Amino acid sequence: MSIFTTREDYIKGFTQVFTDTKRDTEDLELYVTIQVQRLDTLLKDLSQVTFWQRCPEILGIDAKLSLVTELVHFEDFSSEEIIRMAETDYQTYFKELCGYDLSMETKHSMIFNVQ
Repeated sequence: MSIFTTREDYIKGFTQVFTDTKRDTEDLELYVTIQVQRLDTLLKDLSQVTFWQRCPEILGIDAKLSLVTELVHFEDFSSEEIIRMAETDYQTYFKELCGYDLSMETKHSMIFNVQ
């Protein structure tokens, strides 16, 4: 895991995966671009007032981007299937990543407050 402190390094962590694969990633790259644009919109004018409304969606975008970068290596999945999985599974991504199964109650934390 690398530590990132800039927007560019954060985005590069997701886009670098496309140079490391032999598959056609045009649709996935477009999906990532759209997610990054939405992220930029949410981050614009972020304040103490807007943080609590925007944070869940920001976490959701992060989960979608993470899912795409994990699934791109599975040649059995088409780009369309990867995007569909990202769009349907992102809300439980952090829960599963932290070792919870879908029926378990999570701890009270921002990381599980995903939209």
